[in-house]
Amino acid sequence: MSGQNPENFVKMHGTGNNFVIIDSRSTNNLDWNYRKIANQNNCDQVIVITNSSTADCFMHIYNADGGEVEMCGNAARCVGYLIMSEKGTEYTTIELINKRILECFKVGYKFIKVNMGKPLLKWHEIPLAIECDTLHLPIEIAMLKDPVAVNIGNPHIVFFADNISEIPLQNLGPKLENHILFPKKTNVSIVQIEKSGEISLIVWERGTGITASCGSAACAALIAFTLRGHLTAQQTSVNLPGGKLLIEWSDNLLMTGDIGFL
Repeated sequence: MSGQNPENFVKMHGTGNNFVIIDSRSTNNLDWNYRKIANQNNCDQVIVITNSSTADCFMHIYNADGGEVEMCGNAARCVGYLIMSEKGTEYTTIELINKRILECFKVGYKFIKVNMGKPLLKWHEIPLAIECDTLHLPIEIAMLKDPVAVNIGNPHIVFFADNISEIPLQNLGPKLENHILFPKKTNVSIVQIEKSGEISLIVWERGTGITASCGSAACAALIAFTLRGHLTAQQTSVNLPGGKLLIEWSDNLLMTGDIGFL
């Protein structure tokens, strides 16, 4: 069946993060050519919904290169919207391959909040290839240096910049994604803090490339700024090319943003 086009799918976006979402709950089929589907539909990820014994559904996430990954907060908001609309509720749960259970809440017209769980901050939880201070990684490339590493269900590296528009992410992203320090590769974020206290962010997504939005990267950005003492608020807006996400962090991480159909 691999390579065939699915019949039961929708195209959605979460703050500009584009997805093809396949509903495979009737068959639990995962045998699709994900790279081909992504290329044909110009999407960042292909999402497959299957059945779960511990949540309302199971969400599989495949990047544009065809590889399966552990987390996508923006996709969770889209899937959450679909399941809540189907059930006629304002709450649902989604299981991921890393055993996380994400809670989704409808908080406005096509605005969904996701409880992303707790961030992981120890070097072996990222994971890193060797023991390092995750708040000050020994990585320097071009104008970028002294990044933070954090796991939001998937690995992230966060660099600070005075002006993110000056960063050649198209050139630096592939090198950083495949850095030897990250055995499972990593998502790459370049962030700057605005005078308003909001964060501006550009992202090179592991297995996809530059993307208009990345929910887990927005969470990682808030954590990095907070742990390095640049932010004292427990919440802020993160501005991405595709739109704005509200990130809150006390114990768990909460992410709120819009969704839509393509």
